[in-house]
Amino acid sequence: MPNYILFFLLAFIAGAGDSADLDLNTNGIFNETSLRPFFEKLKDLDQSDTGKLAVVHIGDSHIQADFFSGRVRQNLQKRFGNAGRGFVFPYKLANTSGSIDVKIDQKGNWSSCNIMKDHKGCRLGLAGYSVRGDTGCSFTIDLRSRSDTISYFDKLTIFGSPFVPLQTDGDYSTSLSDTGIQIFFESGQDSLTFVPVLKNVQSNIEGFVLENEQSGILYHATGVNGSATLQYLRSQKFETQIKKLNAQLVIISFGTNDCYMSSSRFCADCVIERYRKIVSRIRSENPSASILLTSPPDSYLYRKYSNTNIPKLQKAMKRLCFEQNIALWDLYSIMGGKYSIKNWYREGLARRDYIHFSKEGYLLQADLLFEALINSYKKGL
Repeated sequence: MPNYILFFLLAFIAGAGDSADLDLNTNGIFNETSLRPFFEKLKDLDQSDTGKLAVVHIGDSHIQADFFSGRVRQNLQKRFGNAGRGFVFPYKLANTSGSIDVKIDQKGNWSSCNIMKDHKGCRLGLAGYSVRGDTGCSFTIDLRSRSDTISYFDKLTIFGSPFVPLQTDGDYSTSLSDTGIQIFFESGQDSLTFVPVLKNVQSNIEGFVLENEQSGILYHATGVNGSATLQYLRSQKFETQIKKLNAQLVIISFGTNDCYMSSSRFCADCVIERYRKIVSRIRSENPSASILLTSPPDSYLYRKYSNTNIPKLQKAMKRLCFEQNIALWDLYSIMGGKYSIKNWYREGLARRDYIHFSKEGYLLQADLLFEALINSYKKGL
């Protein structure tokens, strides 16, 4: 665990007082044996140092900013190899924010839709977003200026309408598929501008994947601000695109928005049924993939009332794990349970809304999840 994260952890424990404390004893994977297929693949990668292993992480605003998922990606790639940046959605084209390590610029007029609004009649996949560019549009991917790790790519897959680069360092070849286009570069690229293959036609992007020639982990992450399990089920093609990514582990991080309502309106069984549908759809196209849920963290309603719906959902999620043979990382218990979000806020690890976290809070969560995964892996399940 990085030193500055350990510093926050020690400060938190020292300052928690009589309230709910960070419970490191609970930092494990519930029903971890369900992840055995993933750990076996991870062992093969670890021992052979060849091949690629894909993880897909989907969720809400806790994931869209990519502080949490980005740190897990970084940790796994340091340990098992960096096979590329993975799935990226150009959030800027949809007038919203995304990961800070990928800079996106655009030319021309772009419109967007997502699972929260304007979703009917729109092509939506894994990202839960889609953007459309008018005639003459283009976009630029820049990994060079903001990345603090390996940033180059020599293979790019675009989900949606075919685009090609304006200029590259070296030659490239292309391959069309039912999802869009794959572009193979002769040498590594880290900043490119892309234009649509078909001019005078409105172009569509549902995301793209950046890979390099190295063995290791591809950690694909995408989230939609404000989303819940209900909205994510509107994404018609997420399971087919997960299949295209050859995911061996799918991490599902919803629940905060599912629980954000009065206790009289909350229906834990209804949320669990939606989780059940998401799991079923993933397995319909990806039967060998392991699935890991993360429980929603502690939060408050309107900054005034402790959200009592979260422990209800947490308990129901544990039952679902046995029913569906999936795993759970119980963030709610690990962070200290009821009222713990206030402790995190006092230590600078959570935002004033008592829902979201500071960058340091997300990094701490990521280090804890990585530690839990590695500890389960080391058991040789």
